[in-house]
Amino acid sequence: MTLRPCVLVHGGWHGGWHWEDVAARLRAAGADVYTPTLTGLAERAGEASEHTGMSAHVADVVRVIDEHDLHDIVLVGHSYGGMVITGVAAERGERVAELVYLDAFVPEAGQSVGDLLGPDFVESARAAAAASGSPLLIPPMFTVEDTTGWSGPRAAAVAERLTAHPIGTMEEPVRAPAELSARRSFVYCNARPLGIVEPYALRARNSPDWDYYELASPHDAVRVMPAAVAGLIESLASRSAE
Repeated sequence: MTLRPCVLVHGGWHGGWHWEDVAARLRAAGADVYTPTLTGLAERAGEASEHTGMSAHVADVVRVIDEHDLHDIVLVGHSYGGMVITGVAAERGERVAELVYLDAFVPEAGQSVGDLLGPDFVESARAAAAASGSPLLIPPMFTVEDTTGWSGPRAAAVAERLTAHPIGTMEEPVRAPAELSARRSFVYCNARPLGIVEPYALRARNSPDWDYYELASPHDAVRVMPAAVAGLIESLASRSAE
């Protein structure tokens, strides 16, 4: 069975490390897998600056696609990563076969994370950044217990790997493709909902333009249910064009 190459985009406050379990399973199944870390996060935390906006994160993923000359891609975005993959589809849509939003934001053209979450979020994010000692960085919006249901040492081990997130990426609008040839899928994690992606899940579930799936997982299915997430991505990476 031939699998399409998979580009997996992490959510806010995370890094490419977030996909390690899922990526290992996909590679074992024979897929080429790429898990870029976005500018200003994880091992790239020192790169954050006043210029780190949404366009920088889109460029991070576009660079991976171009450098590896990837085509017929399964492009997956988790949570905040949905913003990024939307922008990537606007830049390299002809390279994308499957666009997968894993409990993720699905913006329209010209929307920012701040637009989606509202003025209260923007105000609180700026206040949190200022209180953190850097006006450029926002501490995690949710606890690991919120996103996984875990507690104790297992939750602490994940929390230790999180890094503050560049605030500019929350404020800069994203481009969206005018036309899209890729098939779109939305994967809704229906346990312990955070209340931030339900409108996109509902729209996808009721639209003939989307494939819709649910996982009985908290928001961070990447960590909580890696076998299920990898299995779903593998099925999308193996299905033939219609």
